[in-house]
This record gives sequence, structure tokens and C-alpha cells, in this order.
Amino acid sequence: MKLEIFDAAHRRLTFLKSLADSIIKMQKNEPNGMLRISRSNGKTRMYLRENESDRTGRYIPQSEYELACRLAKKGYLGKALTTVNGEIEHLKEYIDDCAGNTIEDLFGKLSTPRQEMFEPVIETDEKFVDRWKSQQFIQKPFGDDTISYKSKRGEKFRSKSELLIADELFYANIPYRYECKTMIGGIPVYPDFTVLNVARRRVYIWEHLGKLGDQDYADNTAVKLNNYLANGYYPGVNLLITWETSRTPIKMELVRDMMERFLLN
Repeated sequence: MKLEIFDAAHRRLTFLKSLADSIIKMQKNEPNGMLRISRSNGKTRMYLRENESDRTGRYIPQSEYELACRLAKKGYLGKALTTVNGEIEHLKEYIDDCAGNTIEDLFGKLSTPRQEMFEPVIETDEKFVDRWKSQQFIQKPFGDDTISYKSKRGEKFRSKSELLIADELFYANIPYRYECKTMIGGIPVYPDFTVLNVARRRVYIWEHLGKLGDQDYADNTAVKLNNYLANGYYPGVNLLITWETSRTPIKMELVRDMMERFLLN
């Protein structure tokens, strides 16, 4: 939750800074002066005020309505820029004030003897990971004649590409489960990987589609992915997908990029 809020704040800050730049560019094309609108006896009249001291202004006839519109837009852009800059300052203050000072940070600042005396109101990342790892799960069994490859962590995998992914997860210290039985829409499935983003405490399913050149495999994959989508699993949200064919092998640099984007931030 903490990182999601900070991410949202940073995204909003980037958006507002870009918006401020756009507003400033638009202001350069606006006419001099300010618009005054007067309503009396059911009629609306518009006036061009040359400056702040000009309280009345010059009457703008209907033939110059476009000028009035431009002046109205200019006034709006000025208020918009003030509002945007105000929000930018508030966001900067929030980010600066809260960085390292949230409830998630507090327990780690205590001395070890104090930490050993009680449990925090929010579970630490270390304990959360330990609890996640300790949960029992059902793994898809290997047949006696199944070809397997052993990872750096000593686990068996059905393909070399899955082995490579597992080793990358291991090196990056990303908790994962291999072929963990999961019920999706009432159907038992065994995703290639179930992985944990520790900082966000979010679980992703990671499917590696390793034989897309095989028609039967591709058909079965389409059914599986449709089942994921129908039950709330969306690529980039809680579902990660990599793929390859016999002619287009997996690119590990892209795997690492995806891990960095979804699992390490």
C-alpha cells in the first residue's frame, strides 16, 4: 500500500509538471488584457480590461466575440496554472515529509531488543515473506519418465527456459512457487510460477508459453488464457506472460526487465 501511494504521487507529479509546461505554452498565444462579464436586466455584456486598475474596461461587441472567448480562456489558463502549481507543491511536501516516516518504516527503526519484545501493528516484509514461504501448496507431480532440469535452488523444472527464469528469480531474491495448484474459475491449474512482489505484497501468476509453434499447445494455451481473463487475471496487473517458439527463444534481458518492472518495485 505504501509504495502504491508513493508511485501514484510520483505519477501525478510527473503529469502535473508536464501539464504546467503545456499551459505555459498555451498562454503565450493569448491576447493582452482581462475579461469582465456583466449581467444586468437579463442581458450579458463583456468588457476588455487592459490591466488590474482598469475596473470597467472597453465594451466588446458581438462582432468581437472571438476575442471575448480568448480572454475567457486566458483567465481559465491562469487559474489552471495556479491550481496545478499548488498541487505540485503539496505533492512535493507529502513525498518529502513521508519518505522514510510511514508506519511501515517505524518498526525497523527500533532497536533489536525492542523488536524482540512485541509484534508490530503491520507485519514486516521479512515475516510476511517467511509466512508466505511456509504455506503448504500442492505441486504438479513429475512422472518417472519426465525430463527435468535442476535449478540453483535445487528444484526440478520441465524446461530449460523455466529453469532460466527460476534462476533469475532466485538471484533477485524474489519468492516463487513452481507449478503451484491454483483454482481459477473452479478449474485446477498449475501456473508455471506463482511469484511475490514483496514491497507491494502482491502475488502474480507467471506463465511461460514455451511451445507456441505447436498448434495443439497454442490451442490449449488460448483456452487457459481465456480462463484467466474470465476470472480477473489480466496481463500486467496480476498475470505475467513470457513466450517462445523453437525459432524464437526466450530473451533473458526482457525477463529481467519484466522482473524489475513488476516484481522489484
